[in-house]
Amino acid sequence: MSDEIKTNAGRVMGYWDGKQAAELMSALANIRQQMLKEGSQDKLIAREMPHRDQLPEDLHNFKAYHIWGCDAGGNCVVGTNANRIEPIQKVRSFSLIEHH
Repeated sequence: MSDEIKTNAGRVMGYWDGKQAAELMSALANIRQQMLKEGSQDKLIAREMPHRDQLPEDLHNFKAYHIWGCDAGGNCVVGTNANRIEPIQKVRSFSLIEHH
């Protein structure tokens, strides 16, 4: 699987190796700043981030909030702005409520 973080237009804006959720959160913040400076109309799509395979199967259709990625240790970058890290257990417990 590729480490490339791409926009909806296919432009490679950064990389994430899937190891640490904090690194993905930081990369996404930097990419957003860069895109803002450029005046880019491109968007980042949570479901198209690298290492989506690390997200448990039961959360692939989770819709209550964005899941940008889960690292190898089970921590997930979540939220519309990819500004929170939550353990997979917390995300999973929220998914049990009828939100999706």
